[in-house]
Amino acid sequence: MDYVDLRDLRPHEDVIKNKLIDTIISIKETKSVIPIIIDEKKFLIIDGHHRAEAFRILGYRRIPAYAVNYSSSLVRVETWFRRIVPNRMASYIIKSFSSKGSTCFEIDGSKICANSVYEAYWKLQYLELILKRLNIFLDRNPYEGFRPPSLSKQVILDVMEKGLRFPPKTSRHLYDFFIPKDRVKLQ
Repeated sequence: MDYVDLRDLRPHEDVIKNKLIDTIISIKETKSVIPIIIDEKKFLIIDGHHRAEAFRILGYRRIPAYAVNYSSSLVRVETWFRRIVPNRMASYIIKSFSSKGSTCFEIDGSKICANSVYEAYWKLQYLELILKRLNIFLDRNPYEGFRPPSLSKQVILDVMEKGLRFPPKTSRHLYDFFIPKDRVKLQ
């Protein structure tokens, strides 16, 4: 674990405002944080976008981080499955998102496509927002429901290199080694 300069960090996902506020409150109250996880070469934020943004807002210059080799086969990227409790309204809305493109996923029998993985995830984010506003049950989990387009490390790096961001909580990184989750007291 080491402290890294926040200006060097390169995000690949956006943050959720409410979660960001909760993270800021937690850091201020506990005066501690769980270190983020970054790529040792490109400073890609692998895990910890909300913590890094909270540190920026709070005026810190450095954040505790574990640096890992992102290109290692011991670091894997997965997607979050989505589970929707279908009803007539949900089916109608999902069907209205049917489209063509090179990157597709299927929900409730409707094929939803976009021109890239990046665009597909933002289209899915917009669909999820509409469903949630209509109180249609939707959750993300590791194993059940429909699977969005597959993510690769290269797609994530390409998005980062372009200065773009996926929607919040798009990627799910898994590590075939131990990374401590202990909070670090701030100085």
